[in-house]
Amino acid sequence: MEHSKTELFHFTRACYPPNPSIDLSSVGGPIISPKPIWRYLGFYFDCRLNFNYHTHFYATKCLSTLSAIKMLENSSRGLLPIQKRLLYRTCILPIALYGFQLWFFKGAPIVKNMTELKKMQRRAALWITGAFRTSPSKGIEAIAGLIPITLYLRKLNGRHHLHYTSIPPSHAINFLLDSQHTKNQNPHKTATSKLTMKQQANLKSPIKDTNKRLNSVRNCFNPLYPLFSPGSRIVDHFSSRISFHSLSSSSDEDLYQHLQSLNIAFRSSQVNHNSAAVIVDGDVKKSHVATAAAHIWADNSVIKQLCVHSLNVTSTEAELMAIRTGLIPAMEIDNIHDITVITDSITAARKILESKVNPLQNMFIPLAAAVKTFLSKDGRNKIHFWYCPSKAEWPRHKLVDDQVKASSCAPTFPSKKSHLFSKKKECDNILCE
Repeated sequence: MEHSKTELFHFTRACYPPNPSIDLSSVGGPIISPKPIWRYLGFYFDCRLNFNYHTHFYATKCLSTLSAIKMLENSSRGLLPIQKRLLYRTCILPIALYGFQLWFFKGAPIVKNMTELKKMQRRAALWITGAFRTSPSKGIEAIAGLIPITLYLRKLNGRHHLHYTSIPPSHAINFLLDSQHTKNQNPHKTATSKLTMKQQANLKSPIKDTNKRLNSVRNCFNPLYPLFSPGSRIVDHFSSRISFHSLSSSSDEDLYQHLQSLNIAFRSSQVNHNSAAVIVDGDVKKSHVATAAAHIWADNSVIKQLCVHSLNVTSTEAELMAIRTGLIPAMEIDNIHDITVITDSITAARKILESKVNPLQNMFIPLAAAVKTFLSKDGRNKIHFWYCPSKAEWPRHKLVDDQVKASSCAPTFPSKKSHLFSKKKECDNILCE
């Protein structure tokens, strides 16, 4: 043991702890006195674990950084307010919020910490706007385009909780979560699932908040699925047989030319007996019920109409659900080698080829697997995705759009939220405050 590197720290909730020293003279060491503050990996721990010193240290550091950044204004033109705001958001705010997950959770005493951060952001807002020092904080924050620090922390904390849905099974946090979130790992003896009901009721911890958030969200990540590994991806083998046709610009002339090309592509799919067209659309109503519809065309007639519903999903997920609803049955039709998919969300269609970790994985895994099987079956098989904006009111796409808007389905409660919908709902709630 190196006595020069030995430190003593006493964690206690007492207001005036005794903090006795430890005498190591019997083993040839010094008398070690407890330290008031313990620094570890950039985190400053105090004896009561309220992290007041930690927040004060980084808020003061931000003010010093802000004073140093002001030297950038010593030029002939200075900095624009939007440039000052960008500097604050990228260079100062991340410093102030370093390690905020340690002290920002439900039931924690955060008044003193929030006071420090509010003072820091007020100074930054005064610098950005050039307002008088007596100006109200909320007013100058609104003019500077800064979200109140309390709401910003709520947003970041919610994103932090959702991040745990994408961590690998061997991550240490999994051992502390409830049994349904451990990803087949044996829970630690201090995990929340091992606590009694009384202990869970008295517990105040970021892990408890994380459990509550994860209980309301569907499992949507599957990063280790074989279809996403290099060499097995769709783009590695069939990138030349999947095409996307979107608008080059938003001008009326380009839209007209695009619709003419779309008409030609649709007529070609109906003349050829080995081709089919799938027209899809998805929409989310105010009741958070999503409707996805698909019409499968062959030989100038609709041979199949499909409609499905879901709850607590975003519009992008509804569009992807519509593509999956129509494309999978179309690929199962005998003697079909060429499929044209017409959608008003080409962004959702491109998700099929993505292999990176994203919250839509579990939704498009069945679709991606079916596409790979279809393309592997015959070298002539191809899929073309065409963009058809709803504002163009293309007749055949409008039929599907009208069906989606006219469809009604009573929401089923309770239902877990998707990852993207949970993020969107949280931001909407913050904007309403």
